Amino acid sequence: MTRTFVGFYPVKDFSNFDEKNSVILVGVPVEKTKLTPGGSRKAPKEIRKQSLEFSGVSSEFDISKCKTSFYDIGDIDSIKETDKLNQLWNKISRDNNKLIAIGGDHSITYDMLASAPWDEKTAVIWLDAHADLNDEYPPNVFYSHGTVFANLKKDMKLDGHQMLLIGGHAYTQTSLEHEKLKNNDVEFIPTYKLFSDKSKSFEIIQNFVQKFDRIYLSIDLDSLDQSFVPTLATAEPFGLTPQLLTEVIKIILPKAKYVDIVEAKYSRKNRIVLNFAVGLIYFIIQNLADC
Repeated sequence: MTRTFVGFYPVKDFSNFDEKNSVILVGVPVEKTKLTPGGSRKAPKEIRKQSLEFSGVSSEFDISKCKTSFYDIGDIDSIKETDKLNQLWNKISRDNNKLIAIGGDHSITYDMLASAPWDEKTAVIWLDAHADLNDEYPPNVFYSHGTVFANLKKDMKLDGHQMLLIGGHAYTQTSLEHEKLKNNDVEFIPTYKLFSDKSKSFEIIQNFVQKFDRIYLSIDLDSLDQSFVPTLATAEPFGLTPQLLTEVIKIILPKAKYVDIVEAKYSRKNRIVLNFAVGLIYFIIQNLADC
């Protein structure tokens, strides 16, 4: 690992890692089959690099003053290194650590959470422009960024009430996804409801979170309006504002055991996405750890 996220301790040999009550950062530079241009596999490296321009200090947060310790364990290939993923989750569960993963495309969420512990008191929440509830996407591809939550529901045997999609607003949904949302296959708060009745939406999220002991949270950056993340391959109009996104995840983070940030495609001419991802990581640890 050539760079470490600013404020995190580098871990060169994770096999000997035995820290407890910590936050662990891992990069997952994986992209699977996509219909849109790729690039998110480069995000873990580039986000770490961009973090060098930040100090980890703001008007309300100072990473150096946190009682929690933060560790960057480098990258894991979620396809080829499943043994490492299992080892990682074993240590997280044993030592009461929390995990932040930087993707990669949204398929990494399935890879990461397929190795995670599940029970009836565990739920998954995802913020996304799209539902990612396809049974296959593209045609004849059954494990991709577009099938993540259909596969988690099926393979982890989840009840629909353990799954909450927040912020769906895209006009590129498939008919199958539309039918699943219409039939309440999962809990769903569309973007327009967050804007039209914010207090009621927040109440629904709070009530959902309170029912569970452990939350896995996945943040696809295309949940934001395309004006804030203009270089994403799947950027969509009429999405969340950064302020609303942070207000939403602040409700969820006290119960979160795992958080990922995915689909951070960027261009060299426009580094807004990288800046946002770095700031979002600091916001997450501010609300995830003892700071």
